[in-house]
Amino acid sequence: MTGSPTPQLYSATTNGVRVDVLPVYEAERSQPEKKYYYWSFEIVIHNLGDVKIYLTSRHWIVHDENNKLYEIHGSGVNGTQPIIKGLDSFTHSSGCPLQTPSGRMRGVLRFIDHHRAAFDVRVPEFPFVNPMIPSKPK
Repeated sequence: MTGSPTPQLYSATTNGVRVDVLPVYEAERSQPEKKYYYWSFEIVIHNLGDVKIYLTSRHWIVHDENNKLYEIHGSGVNGTQPIIKGLDSFTHSSGCPLQTPSGRMRGVLRFIDHHRAAFDVRVPEFPFVNPMIPSKPK
């Protein structure tokens, strides 16, 4: 056992779609001496409805510890635009490097339903925490 805290799951449900996020600090990929800190995260998208939906785009909003803003726009996730059947789910894994030992991220996923109508789904805000560094007092 390493003594690292158990990763925490963050969830949000919007328009019949639940998004679960599990962020993990990756010490072996980070280089604090070079101000490079890396987190992986797994996102599971649950289609709670009974008809298929099509993920067309994403918008990530990332803040580092100094509140510097980074925005990422793109089509689909990891180069794919999955179709998620009714009552099914899709898992997406990715990562985020920062120049500070902590930060936070949230986002919006854009879908098209079976009527070809676009709708947005919220990705809950989740923290990037380095368990090797004590939290700053607020």
